[in-house]
This record gives sequence, structure tokens and C-alpha cells, in this order.
Amino acid sequence: MKKYIYLFMLLGFILQGCDNKSNSNQTTQQDKKEIVVGLPPSMHNIMMEKVIKPALEKQGYKVRLVNFSSLRDSNTALVEGSIDLNAAQHQSYLDVYNKETKNDLVSLVHIPSISAALFSQNHRSINEIADGQTILIPNDPANQARALQLLQSLHWITLKPGNNAGILDLNAIDENKYHLKFKAILSEMMPRTLNEVDYAIMPGGIAWLSHIPADNVLVQEKLTANLELMVVVKKENLNTKWAQDVKQLYQSDALKKFINQDPDAKGRFIWPQQ
Repeated sequence: MKKYIYLFMLLGFILQGCDNKSNSNQTTQQDKKEIVVGLPPSMHNIMMEKVIKPALEKQGYKVRLVNFSSLRDSNTALVEGSIDLNAAQHQSYLDVYNKETKNDLVSLVHIPSISAALFSQNHRSINEIADGQTILIPNDPANQARALQLLQSLHWITLKPGNNAGILDLNAIDENKYHLKFKAILSEMMPRTLNEVDYAIMPGGIAWLSHIPADNVLVQEKLTANLELMVVVKKENLNTKWAQDVKQLYQSDALKKFINQDPDAKGRFIWPQQ
């Protein structure tokens, strides 16, 4: 009998230790003063570097920025806990990522986003659309889906009903009113081949990096909420003090002033609906 009593006591100590460790981790997350931010390749990083990081440091935080070669690598680091947040993906992408990896990363706050847009070096207006013209679109799934939705909004194509808006491809086209020809390439290659096609739908960040003037846009994408970029964190950190401080800064008048007035940002960003 004593043997069983000792066994139960030992089990109790183990469970209490685990509970204390869990509570300690929660306290650490609540009280932490160092925030590690993942930076996948994105022009949106300018907001973190020029506005959010300095403001957090004024509040007493230490902010460390870590560069990643891809958004997926940044998400992996977020899941593993080596970074605390990133800010370079929309809800459609995150939903697919969570489903594929069986994770539960969540949105903390929607942030100003750079929309895709229709560009042309050979036409001055969308009214010059004609039968058989060539349209340049991105070849990656997320941006290609956005391009097709923009083309549908122009009434140049019609998409089949019932498709997932976040994963559309050329097979989703139901009607091609002008018998348009599509050329799908890497978004990064688009600025070099813009003069070879009639129109191109290019991610805003790529146009920015290539120094294509903002006033060269013929039609700008109207972002739906599921395509607005977000700050993403682990679900368990959603209501921590540091996360809420980050959220407030991304909703601040200081950030709104920055995207409206900064020479590098002006005319590029759309303030989130949410």
C-alpha cells in the first residue's frame, strides 16, 4: 500500500511541476520585453523598420529583426518559437498553411497592404483592350488568383462559380471574352518583360522594388479582407501584453501618417478595412 501511496505522490509532484512550468511560460510571455520579428522578403517590412520597431523601443521593448528567404520559412520559425511574429501574409495564404501543416497560427491585426495592379507600357487605357491581346500574370498560386479576380472585375474574363478565391488558376476561367492569351511568369521577372505584352498584373511590392512609378497604375486591385496582410502570431500569444502593444501601433495615427506622407511609401499602401 505504501508503494502505491509513494507512486501517487510522485505522480502528483510531476503534474504539479508541469503545471508550474506551463504557468511560468505564460507569465514569461506576458512579461517579456524582447520581441523577435521575422522578416520574409516584403516591401511591407518598411513599416516595421521605420515605425513599429522605434515605437516599441520607446515603450521599453528590445526588438530584434530576423530575415528569412521565404514566408514559409518564417512561419516555420514562428511555430517553433524562434520568432514571435511576422507581417507578410494574408488570411487566404494562412488558411492553406495551417491546413497543410496542422498548425494554428492566427491573425493579430490587419495592416496596410500593397495591392496588385494592372500596368501597361503599350496602352494608355483599359479601353484599348482588344481580341487576342497578351496578358502577363504571376505564376505563383496566391498572386495568380488575385490577378484573375482583377481581370474578372474588369469584365475581361468570367470565372467559374464555386471556386476558392485564394487558389484560382487558369483552369478557373469560364469565359474569355476577348480570347486573351496569358503568359504566367515569376513576379520578379515582370518589370523586364512589361514592354513585350499588352498588359500585366503585377504585385505592388514588385513594382515598388523595380521603381515603377505609382502613377503608372491603370487599375488598382480592390483588396478584400482575406487578401489584406496581417501580423501573425501563435494562438497562445494572441492576448499577451506585447502582442496587444504591437497591434495598437499597427492601428495608430503615426502609421497612417507614415504611409500617407513618407516618400518611399506614399501612394503604395491601402489602409485595412478591419
